[in-house]
Amino acid sequence: MTESNDSRTTQSILSKDTRTTVVMVLHHHQPAGNFDHVFGESQQNCYRPLLELLEHFPDIHVSYHLTGPLIEWIEKHDPDYISLLGRLVARGQIEIVGGGFYEPILALLPTQSVRDQSRLMEDWIVRLFNRFDGGFWLAERVWETDLPLRLSGCHMTHTTVDDHHFHLAGFRDEELHGYYRTSCAGEGLDIFPISAHLRYLIPFQSVEQSLTFLDRTAKGKVLTYADDAEKFGVWPETYHWVWTEGYLRRLFEAFSRESSWLRIASMKEIRAERGATGVAILPNASYPEMMEWAMSPQHAAALHKLLDTLAGYGLKEAAMPFVRGGIFEQFLTKYPDSRRLYHRMLLAEQLFSSRVAKDDPDRDRVGHPLWVSQGNDVYWHGLFGGLYLSNLRHTAFNGIISMENLLEEKGLLRSGESLVGDFDQDGSPDRVYYQKGYVAWLSPAGGGCLQEIDDRRHGFHLTNTLTRQVEIYHLNSSSGLGNHPEDGGSPAVLSIHDRMPTPPAEGEISFDPRPRRPFSEFLCHKDAAPDVLSGQSGTNPMILDLGKTNWTVKEWDQWKACLEAQVQTGDRSMTLSKEYRFSPLEFTVDYRLTDGALSEDHLLAVEFPVTLLVGSGEGRDLWVRTETGEEPVAPAAFGEWGDQMSQGFRGRDGWSKAAFSVTFSTPLRLVRFPIETVSLSEKGLERVYQGTLFLMMISPADIQRPEGFRISVSFEDIE
Repeated sequence: MTESNDSRTTQSILSKDTRTTVVMVLHHHQPAGNFDHVFGESQQNCYRPLLELLEHFPDIHVSYHLTGPLIEWIEKHDPDYISLLGRLVARGQIEIVGGGFYEPILALLPTQSVRDQSRLMEDWIVRLFNRFDGGFWLAERVWETDLPLRLSGCHMTHTTVDDHHFHLAGFRDEELHGYYRTSCAGEGLDIFPISAHLRYLIPFQSVEQSLTFLDRTAKGKVLTYADDAEKFGVWPETYHWVWTEGYLRRLFEAFSRESSWLRIASMKEIRAERGATGVAILPNASYPEMMEWAMSPQHAAALHKLLDTLAGYGLKEAAMPFVRGGIFEQFLTKYPDSRRLYHRMLLAEQLFSSRVAKDDPDRDRVGHPLWVSQGNDVYWHGLFGGLYLSNLRHTAFNGIISMENLLEEKGLLRSGESLVGDFDQDGSPDRVYYQKGYVAWLSPAGGGCLQEIDDRRHGFHLTNTLTRQVEIYHLNSSSGLGNHPEDGGSPAVLSIHDRMPTPPAEGEISFDPRPRRPFSEFLCHKDAAPDVLSGQSGTNPMILDLGKTNWTVKEWDQWKACLEAQVQTGDRSMTLSKEYRFSPLEFTVDYRLTDGALSEDHLLAVEFPVTLLVGSGEGRDLWVRTETGEEPVAPAAFGEWGDQMSQGFRGRDGWSKAAFSVTFSTPLRLVRFPIETVSLSEKGLERVYQGTLFLMMISPADIQRPEGFRISVSFEDIE
């Protein structure tokens, strides 16, 4: 791998410094789309005081990483912070560390996106600090064995991963000092193993315990502490401990006071003065907690039970190198909405890479929104909101839509174009329709539904809801892989990993039998009550779920798609057709029974999920049309309009100026209920509005007429 501004000579210099050394790497991150007040509070309570404290301890050298969204916010709101950072870089105290600018999981990206993300970060570092030393932060420490090859040409030379990665490769704790060399297909990287002991000592235990650990177990060695800077004031209860009670100042004072045997250094300094400890080939892994979060709740619970059993026999610690959770990519199967976003992003990336020339002077302007959408936070969920935060999902989808609009602006994508391919890699073809006012992603194998509806003119993903599913913290389960090393004593402040929420009581949360998508259907009894239809009662209302049916494509082109499904209920066999027709600002969906008859006791429930991002608030409005006019309704409330009563519904988001309208060819029964999740955040379990689901209850008579039943969806502007 090409090295940029690497200070090492061909022969590594043998270090003459025999002191115990802690390599300190501080990672500062806020995701794209996070609220402005979160950036501001984090800057005030953590990032700025941390940097100002470092200024007073010039003998404490650190590697320092800021992610792109935070960089952009700081440059706009606190430019003096950048000036101070520059002074500490100039005096050799800080090594600025690179990586993917918007903090993507590098292993998930196509090679060109990896290079674009790393180039953006390197350009920023060189512009402000005049040099890039090759260090980089590996987002969520998601390591895959081919990363050295994938990073070839990116000027990135050294990083950190957890000691857990090394344990899985057979290394013992006493071997994990300095840094190791790894390679793939002739391309190499240097990797510093992060000490889990130090991660759980700093800042959660006393200063004295950290010094005792270093004195007893690390004499003359180089250990690495690398972790989130947010632990110094942003995580719950840490501000009081770290700043009000002065923990971090005491820690830095102790480091300086004990400088006769202890020093704090950056990664680049260690690489400059000594060679690698050895060679390591590491398996695909992340930190232990992440590998557990990637598992299904059922498998995670089984893992907890196994670890409890091992602990009962006194074997847990010895067994840990042989026990592992999942890998990061499993989030894409654990969460169908993460998978959908990921493959939507890949489709946009394919359009960008294939249609925008590498020497196009407009390339960065067009690609920038796409790169924003690649930030990792929205693709997974663990202790923090992540995928469950609609504002993060909105930012990602807005980036994708905005990039595609820029392609059209340059004449590289046209309205009326449609693309056919297996875009979600489920083995069956999909079709994506790009119209003037919207994008519609049709999935015949996914229930013949629209996986996604985007309002192009306003950059708004209209159906940006979330599947309600079981999480490990909804169950009663013991702690798992993330148990911290036993270093003695009670912590001064609990790590967020040690805060176990109380599971919700039975009935407090509803789960979906499958993802709710526009124009997914199921058969239900005509008298099914709203609490049954919503899942609130705990009873599944679906007599037959057509949302899991592979619909046959009879005909499709850039303007229409005709699908059929064979329906069997009891002794009745039927053929149901669904025909989409797409025009610039509207599309229609026609339902017909072309063969057989539906029982008069059944209704065809057609789903239409929408989101206005929040469940209430000025400018986020829904209306239901009835025979007597329009009725305003609250997005986060239940509602029902009886037989032959509703003629349609519409909504608007005053913030984005997006508006839509849904109209029925014949009045029908309409049921509405909120999609709410109960998810874990740094504050504990929170109920979060994810959207509103409309169920259009179509009668047998309506779909047995020759003309069938039509649903029209149009896109409007708010004046």
